[in-house]
Amino acid sequence: MRRLACLILIVPLVACGGRKEASTISVTCSDGVRLVGAVSVDVPGDLADGRPAMKFPDPANAGKTGTITVQPHQHCTIAPTAKID
Repeated sequence: MRRLACLILIVPLVACGGRKEASTISVTCSDGVRLVGAVSVDVPGDLADGRPAMKFPDPANAGKTGTITVQPHQHCTIAPTAKID
């Protein structure tokens, strides 16, 4: 009977501790918002067509990678946008 009581108490406790909070990311450049909802953005050191580029897992197409090319004299900001529950 004790084992059954312990099992009944343990199951709800295990279920409540496994959730992680995560944020999505937005990229805003001088000409406006370029990306909303990505889980990560990679800013590699190599240039794409002579310009810096950012790569990200496409939030609209699972399994695909998107790229944002930064134009000359353009400034971009990468910031968290929202918590995912």
